[in-house]
Amino acid sequence: MTDEIAKLIQQGDNDQLEFRRHSGGPNLLSKIISSFANASGGKLIIGVDEKGKISGCKKESIMDTFNKAKEKLIPCPDISIEFIELEKKEIAIISIEKNENIVASSLGVFKRTDNSDEIMVPAEITTKKLATATNNDFKNTIEEMAQQITQLTISLDDTVKRYQDKNKLSRKILEWIACGIIGIILSMLIHF
Repeated sequence: MTDEIAKLIQQGDNDQLEFRRHSGGPNLLSKIISSFANASGGKLIIGVDEKGKISGCKKESIMDTFNKAKEKLIPCPDISIEFIELEKKEIAIISIEKNENIVASSLGVFKRTDNSDEIMVPAEITTKKLATATNNDFKNTIEEMAQQITQLTISLDDTVKRYQDKNKLSRKILEWIACGIIGIILSMLIHF
């Protein structure tokens, strides 16, 4: 396993592999997991920077963040986490399976493209969600909700970027409000 991960680190980020020095917190981690689950699946390696330098991570902190991130995913995809030692430093490997249904995070609906996480547009959400739908009214409702989710996701993403350097408390309150609104819409969408 160690040799396999060392080879992956040499390859660099791609559509099924991402490196992060740290988890970034439950919201960001849920966004990354959702983006992999909505695409082809993949691995997130924490404790390694984008250039392949191994910095290591704290297992307890990563496990806490991982468990909180799972609670922010609707539905939670098949994911697992394991820790290995490389260069005498512990790193975390989160494996995410592709999910046939849309996986929403606390920050919205994303997909993995190349080596980044992108917002899913309404057409992609509806295509994935409508695979089993037959009623036109139902399809129209889903399409409208998908557009609303995308707009909320774009607005939330822009707002989070603007307030990254601001007071952490105000950012948390803003994220909480936005996530609540997105959660309500996603809950309605998923339970249709």
